[in-house]
Amino acid sequence: MKVAIYARYSSNNQRDASIADQLRICREFALRRKMKRNAKH
Repeated sequence: MKVAIYARYSSNNQRDASIADQLRICREFALRRKMKRNAKH
């Protein structure tokens, strides 16, 4: 299964690492479920 990962700031209360954290969590989720990510944009 191919998947897309979308991360964004949702409020001014988030810190700079929030996007990186969201991406890491999503990549780990996809890896555990053997989902394929093709490219990073």
